[in-house]
Amino acid sequence: MNDNKVNPEHHTDPGVNPDGDEQEVKDKAKRERWGHHIEFILASIGLAVGTGNVWRFPYLAQKNGGGAFLLPYGIMLLIEGLPLFYLELALGQRMQKGFLRIWEQIRPYFKGIGIGQVFVSLQMTAYFPMVMCWCMYYFYLSFSNPLPWTKCDNSSVNISETCCVGDESKYFWYVESLRVTPTISEAGGFVPGITICWFLSWFFTYICLFKGIKSSGKAAYFTATFPYVVLICLFFRGVTLPGAGDGVKVLFTPDFKRLLNPTVWVEAAGQIFYSLSVAFGALILFGSYNNVQNNCSRDAMIIALVNCGTSVFAAIVVYSILGFRQHKVGMAVTDVEGGPGLAFIAYTTAVAQMPLPQLWAAAFFFMMVLLAVDSEFGTIEATIGPLQDYPFFKRIRKELLCLMVCVMLCLLGLPMTLEGGLHIFTLWDTFSVSLPLVFIGIFECIAVSWFYGLDRFCEDIKFMTGGRPHMYWQICWKFVSPILISVVLVASIVKMLMEPPTYPGFVGCIDHPVDASRFNGTKNWVLDMSYPVWGRLIAATMVALPVVPVPLFAVLNWNKPYANIVHKDVL
Repeated sequence: MNDNKVNPEHHTDPGVNPDGDEQEVKDKAKRERWGHHIEFILASIGLAVGTGNVWRFPYLAQKNGGGAFLLPYGIMLLIEGLPLFYLELALGQRMQKGFLRIWEQIRPYFKGIGIGQVFVSLQMTAYFPMVMCWCMYYFYLSFSNPLPWTKCDNSSVNISETCCVGDESKYFWYVESLRVTPTISEAGGFVPGITICWFLSWFFTYICLFKGIKSSGKAAYFTATFPYVVLICLFFRGVTLPGAGDGVKVLFTPDFKRLLNPTVWVEAAGQIFYSLSVAFGALILFGSYNNVQNNCSRDAMIIALVNCGTSVFAAIVVYSILGFRQHKVGMAVTDVEGGPGLAFIAYTTAVAQMPLPQLWAAAFFFMMVLLAVDSEFGTIEATIGPLQDYPFFKRIRKELLCLMVCVMLCLLGLPMTLEGGLHIFTLWDTFSVSLPLVFIGIFECIAVSWFYGLDRFCEDIKFMTGGRPHMYWQICWKFVSPILISVVLVASIVKMLMEPPTYPGFVGCIDHPVDASRFNGTKNWVLDMSYPVWGRLIAATMVALPVVPVPLFAVLNWNKPYANIVHKDVL
């Protein structure tokens, strides 16, 4: 590992001139800082806590054994999520630079980790604003009286002539809101309301980001806290509704036999990895904006535990409302789909039965908008911040660079506003993030623990916090976490090979399929369909873009000289 080390007295930073030490000190002194430490805490919570806490975790818990799912979820949090979250915050804070430069300085052949993180962040930010877009559209519609998803068609007298009775929310979601085409190969035209909301979502994102952490940090005071106000209000409203107890009982009734299924553990690990936003690089960047001697150990525990606690709390809120839906319209609590279906179909069906339905619909979707925009802040910052560690991008004003990135990503995701956009969203959501994040996470642990040096990293944390991390964290960083994440990666690949990925094509309900000449309708209005060849090629490209740079730069830079990093601190 030390074949190509050079004398650190002459060279402390790969690719930097002998006067680089002095320049590094100047860069650290001029580096952006959070206006107040609470801005960092709120922005990090906003990054980690997102729409997945509201619609993905509750679905996975109910699907994988109810209360029993909390056991693998908690274990994965302790041995996978928390160690990686802690590692990223501490690494960024100690190095005081973007993750691209950090990985390059640890070893030149690890530069691919940073390149991969830029690609995975770009892919995430290209499609994730669509969630915000849908929520904005439904928030706007929440002020209608009556709510538009309580009926199938304004011109219809007999509801059964346009859709199946009892499926008004599904009809509105698929037919009225998104105008979904049956297959991914049928693009259709632009959906006006969704397209307008798409551009608005990017406009608001830019307004909150164009000044960097100076603007996003201030925005976090509202965007990271107000969702909790709404969630608490929804909690008290939900648990006081008739049938709420039945819904919560379904969520937490344990089915311990499910724990024997390896898929449950893989999904628990995947949820922890995704919901904590590790491996994107955003946490490293956020940490780098802190003062060097900030207590990052305390911060990591607070932020990660708040995130996971929010998931459980949101699940109680959601399932109390689903229990009310069962009480009012007879739809079983378990009759729910994960992802967007939970928010835009199950929740809208239930809220239509509440007193003051417009109020609770508007509150819920406004909360979802804020959760989405907060997560978007961090991932976009992760694509912009590291670039500004390089001289070329330093010459571009932050406002202009942010505008260029936002416009590029807005245009890249624009096809999702087409009538076939839901299928394109599903393609991106399935392939662009999950596998690359797990792959990058493995190499993060390896790079820090085995190459930068675990003992040195522990001394860095001692310098920052006053004490070395507990042996538990050291064992996780060096052995447990990379091994466990590797198992999750292998299991995910095996599952994908054994069960070729499909997407839910839109076929309509049983009584009224959208195209009876090609498809029969189904109870859930969708039918699993295989991706066309071009879809599989796009999927492979999205997985490869963040993954390939890791081995590629390892080969290209293996013999490149490097030096041990000499920290030049500005306290």
